[in-house]
Amino acid sequence: MPVLARLLLTTASLLFLFTLLGCGEKTVVASGSTKSEQSQACIDCHQSALSPDTGKLIVEEWKLSHHNTSNAAGCADCHDPEPGHPTGCNLCHGGTPAPSPHVSKNPDEDNKCDKCHSAANGLFPSGAKKAHYGRTNFGVYSASYVSSNYKGKCRKCHNPHDTSSKMDTLRAWARSGHGRTDAPPWNAYDFKSRTGDCNRCHTTTGFIKYVTTGDSTPWGTASDKTKEVLGCNACHIDYSYVLRSANQVVAKYTGGVVTYPNIGRSNLCLNCHVGRESGNTIKNVQRNYTSAGFVNSHYLTAGGIVFGEIGYEYENRDYSDPTGPTEIYRHRYIGTNDSRGNSAAESNSGPCVGCHLANKTQPGETHTFKPYILIGASLSPTCQTSGCHGATATRPAPRDKAWLQNVQQARYQAALSSLKYILEKNPYRKLFFSSNNPYFFRDTDGDGSLSSNEAVFSNSQKKWHSVGGPIIDPVVTGKNNLGAAFNYNLLIHDKGGVAHNRFYTRRLIYDAIDWLDDNLMNYSVGTTLNTFPGTGDTVFKADAITYLINAGTNNVNIGTSAERF
Repeated sequence: MPVLARLLLTTASLLFLFTLLGCGEKTVVASGSTKSEQSQACIDCHQSALSPDTGKLIVEEWKLSHHNTSNAAGCADCHDPEPGHPTGCNLCHGGTPAPSPHVSKNPDEDNKCDKCHSAANGLFPSGAKKAHYGRTNFGVYSASYVSSNYKGKCRKCHNPHDTSSKMDTLRAWARSGHGRTDAPPWNAYDFKSRTGDCNRCHTTTGFIKYVTTGDSTPWGTASDKTKEVLGCNACHIDYSYVLRSANQVVAKYTGGVVTYPNIGRSNLCLNCHVGRESGNTIKNVQRNYTSAGFVNSHYLTAGGIVFGEIGYEYENRDYSDPTGPTEIYRHRYIGTNDSRGNSAAESNSGPCVGCHLANKTQPGETHTFKPYILIGASLSPTCQTSGCHGATATRPAPRDKAWLQNVQQARYQAALSSLKYILEKNPYRKLFFSSNNPYFFRDTDGDGSLSSNEAVFSNSQKKWHSVGGPIIDPVVTGKNNLGAAFNYNLLIHDKGGVAHNRFYTRRLIYDAIDWLDDNLMNYSVGTTLNTFPGTGDTVFKADAITYLINAGTNNVNIGTSAERF
């Protein structure tokens, strides 16, 4: 063979050999000046990979995130591929490349997020570092996002590839009662290990356990110095933000079990917002009313009020929904199949989701859980439909946020103030309320008010029966007096009671006053309120009368055609 031919053949053979050697050396390495450039080798192979949670292209999600747009983190920063990955000729010649052992692991559980986002390293927005890892002062520790059960589980709230698109929602949640790490529902006690079933609503772990299995027993230990807020994965199964399903709620009050309507996605809310006790706990449980502890409904009992199931209801009074040609109470039907033709929320959402989350369009606003639009004067879009409270509504007069907050809420609070006043001034059993649990205490010095020294547990009210008056049976008077106190405590802890069920709350207040003012159920509330001077400690008089009394009568006001809210 000619020398030139042999030389060409040798050169070609070497080039082919070098090419074959190169097939197995296409290692993913950090190259280029940006994270996007450094990640390009990964993108070339994984550009069609889908997120198992969101179903979206992982590469496209990552491109949207601050990890990419702020040149902060590329693929290798989190997945940390083994040297030589990917390996094998089949990368170019068919088949499946051999996986990297490290790539197959979960970067979150492997604490890759902590490379940048740890208690020590920072890289958090202002204030977020303390919220994630909590604070400890003099041995008292606050709730936090990264509690013991959420270390290495950032994905319970965050999409690891697109960390940015839901940021407005996450920040709104963090400002809400569900996410505030300084809020009493997460900090008052160490709920994860507290005796009883508190953990089912006061920890995320307990809530998930309860709605999936019905188990509400404590799950933690006091040696674990972390506390949980209600995290994203309480209501959402993962960072796809698909809602967790919840069965129809059955409230096991001591005085009788109540099965609430099946209201779809709002079942999640009812699990924690129907209280712990109802008025029937007073009616149906025998006790000595000369020495009995206060019965506490618990707090934020919106569901129990919407459905009219939780208050102390006086004998021979009607607490059913007002009905008629115009069906003047519809709030319980919002977001249900029986929406009475007025709900802008989809039929499986239920009233909780329908009013507090549905239809809002401002970034993140759904997760403030407010019933109105933060920017502007509007109520929730669900409320402001043409058939309900919108500008073109024909059945009730149009309403907006200012009217609800400044007019109707003021009247509701005035009615509650009138009940508190009568609790303290009634002639047969004076009952004094304080914000301290167990809420009702004795006025031991007889000055007509509670001092800080009197509002202590050892001085709590235990006598509920009337002394004197037209009825002498201590059980009857004890139940009715304790029931009036129960209703006040129930409603003072539900700021939204005015809208949750305006008719039910009005009747609970009216009937409690009707009993207390003379120990008779005789529709005397109008007369009683009109005896108030309307100044000083009864400055609420006019608003209370407007809210409670039908014009020209002593009867409870269940609304006029112009004011049905």
